[in-house]
Amino acid sequence: MNLLNKLTVYNLKMNKKRTIVTVIGIVLSAALITAVASVFASGLQSVVNYETNEKGRFHAVFFDVPLEEANSFRHNRGIKTICMTSQIGCANVDSKNEYKPYVVVKGFTKDSLRDLSVKLTDGRMPENENEIVIPTHLKTNGRVSLSVGQEISLEVGKRTAADGTMLGQKVPFTPPGEDGTPKEYISDTVLKTYKIVGVAERPANNVEPYSAPGYTLITCLDESEFKGAADVYVRYTKRGVKDAIALTAGILGIDGDLMKKAYAGGLSENDPTRFEEELAKAKYEFDFNSYLITLETDPLSITGISTIGYAAATVIIIIVVTSVFCIKNSFDISITEKIRQYGMLRSVGATKKQVRKNVFFEASVLGALGLPLGILFGAAASYVLIIVSTYYIGDTFTRGFKLSFVFPWQTAVIAAALGVITIYLSAFRSANKAARVTPLDSIRGSKEIAIDPKKVSSPKIVRKVFGVGGELSYKNLKRNRRKYRATVVSVTVSVAVFISLSSFVTMAFEQADLDLESMDYNISLNAYEVESDDFQKLTETTGLENVQEFSIIRTAELGFSASHYNAEYKDSLGISADESATTYITVLCTGDEQFGKYCASLGIDRESAENKGILCDHSKVRGYSESGNGAIKYIRKFDFKKGDTVTGTIENASDGSVTAASIELAAVAEQRPFGLKNWSSPLLVVSDSFFESIAETGMVSIFYRSNEPDKLQDDIEAYLRDDSVRLTNNNENYRQTKNMFTLISIFLYGFIIVITLIGITNVFNTITTNMELRRPEFAMLRSVGMTSKEFNRMIRLESVFMGTRALMIGIPIGLLLSYALYRFMAAEAGVAFKVPVVALIAAVFAVFILISLIMTYSMSKIKKHNTIETIRNENI
Repeated sequence: MNLLNKLTVYNLKMNKKRTIVTVIGIVLSAALITAVASVFASGLQSVVNYETNEKGRFHAVFFDVPLEEANSFRHNRGIKTICMTSQIGCANVDSKNEYKPYVVVKGFTKDSLRDLSVKLTDGRMPENENEIVIPTHLKTNGRVSLSVGQEISLEVGKRTAADGTMLGQKVPFTPPGEDGTPKEYISDTVLKTYKIVGVAERPANNVEPYSAPGYTLITCLDESEFKGAADVYVRYTKRGVKDAIALTAGILGIDGDLMKKAYAGGLSENDPTRFEEELAKAKYEFDFNSYLITLETDPLSITGISTIGYAAATVIIIIVVTSVFCIKNSFDISITEKIRQYGMLRSVGATKKQVRKNVFFEASVLGALGLPLGILFGAAASYVLIIVSTYYIGDTFTRGFKLSFVFPWQTAVIAAALGVITIYLSAFRSANKAARVTPLDSIRGSKEIAIDPKKVSSPKIVRKVFGVGGELSYKNLKRNRRKYRATVVSVTVSVAVFISLSSFVTMAFEQADLDLESMDYNISLNAYEVESDDFQKLTETTGLENVQEFSIIRTAELGFSASHYNAEYKDSLGISADESATTYITVLCTGDEQFGKYCASLGIDRESAENKGILCDHSKVRGYSESGNGAIKYIRKFDFKKGDTVTGTIENASDGSVTAASIELAAVAEQRPFGLKNWSSPLLVVSDSFFESIAETGMVSIFYRSNEPDKLQDDIEAYLRDDSVRLTNNNENYRQTKNMFTLISIFLYGFIIVITLIGITNVFNTITTNMELRRPEFAMLRSVGMTSKEFNRMIRLESVFMGTRALMIGIPIGLLLSYALYRFMAAEAGVAFKVPVVALIAAVFAVFILISLIMTYSMSKIKKHNTIETIRNENI
């Protein structure tokens, strides 16, 4: 180690306070970069894990591969693993779904049971060919009730078309002709008896397409027990998946370049025909797990992931820029302190290059101390964030999605590289500054005191209001503008970020509260294709304990002439209605009990309204404006009034037939029935008996209000035991939304805290060192008669001026960002913009308290020095 480097290490040890503060800035910067990169990598891996859990750990599947050719897949260098399934046969089952009358028994190897996403909901996996697992939708969709432990006998055979062609699961069921003649049948049947050992979720689409005519039953077979052909699922190697299309084309024996062009959307005029001809030559039918391949090879091409990726990159750029200010300021101060030292070294032969290298050496030493700690703390922080996120997310996202912590080596490399860039960008200007100053100027210190008097003049009002101390404070800030600029910028950034993100969090929670308040129910039930027996059972749930209020909703759409639009409505939206055009209104019934309550609340006689309708026409619309969206207001959409008749047609959901309907209006009201408070479009409420006379529908919704919604949800699920019925717990959704916003708040406030900590290290470093550098100046002021009271007043005014300047810039920027977030988040909901007063007050107090405390701390150190000795000591 040469003399200059030894001197640098010695200075770092002697100035421990500044060294520690600079290292803390580097640690915070590296930690935040590491945490952001690690959280993004963990999120990406979590999506990959979810995808493999839902569809399986494969990249491509090849159907009906002859068994003698299956082994060739194992010898392909681009394939890492394979697993196989084989169709044993098809059997008729007493399904209520006329388009899905079969069950298909498929043999899975143990590898296939593990890798093809067979998700049990009850029981266990099959262990031999006499045991099966049935899917949940056999009951919910096919209405075939089977349970674990039960034995089932099936006539298993081949699904055969009328012309003798063998049919697979990809071919939808063909119903019998009008004369009852079947278009397909099961041939060559063999009686097989299976024991049901488990129930699994519906298989992935690659195993059972949505149009498949059979429910998949899964048994366990060894490969040696397979017969004829098998479906082969392959997982490519890391190198193979990067060129999955060409590798797949090679297996199929077709043109890989043409296949690449086809999947890239780059086929020329004649290529589509050529590609179809190539596909006809393929050895096997195939399918890609395209989303998984994209996730593993080019995740940023996926819209949602790329958005998060760009957001993470933006955050990292903000971190780097903010950190550069902090660390650069430390180097600037260090150079200012050592400028005379560098002058002496230059005078005895040190070159510009050596001085510059010495500054970079100091940066390297500080980086070697700070970067490893930063990466370690960043990894720990991201791990804690993943745990906290998992706790708060719960089932907020798609069911089955779980966050997983990963810390790939690339994350550490990226964090280290960006940290090095940050440090050397910070040191670059200081190194050039140290190298440029001539030996004579360095020794005399003339470069540091070269000031234009006009640039440090102060307005007369400053002296009148604040006195001599105020004028000195004002001039000191202007004279040391460069040194304090980093402090002002750090405080400004922290204030703007705090105000805007606090406003975002407040708006998010207010929006969640408004969404909950907009609903007068807390449990909803939705069912489709409901038959009369099922409808009866659904309505019985309204008699369960804890049900305080309910509505049983059935709906239909009534189409009629658009000439009935209200004039104000047309003007507000800037539309013109053609009388020949058709518009629609929702006709609904609410159940006999609720219809009676609704009529009573409007003061209408129930009997007189039995065969009439009540129009709820109080629509929430955003007005038309040529310059953009206008204000939100409530107006009438139609010009109907009490006693008018609405005449139109209703399309029946059951068969698509159209029925003419005429509904006389018993009343026009703004109030809506229970459960429909947040329904924004017009409604035509009728009695159940009248609804059944004009419309047919298989859709039913029931809205419940309960003082114990969680218990009521459990009671309804236990009573119905029907997976096809969808229950929504608004209180649970509200809790999940609040948890999600809480999680976002943790991320945002964590970001604010770290950015603020970086700023605080910057402010502390700048103020304390500048106070130290100004010791001779302060000593001279005291020697000419400045009292301690006036001296303290001068320092306090410097704090006020500095904080005020930062707030004058930071507050407007924060408010602008808050308003931009409001326009993006809440303006569409008609919520008024609120100035984040609490955040503003907190920011003002925090800034002045922070700067005052640091100033006070610095001055307490300076006051301990003797005035005469300080004046004598030219070199601090």
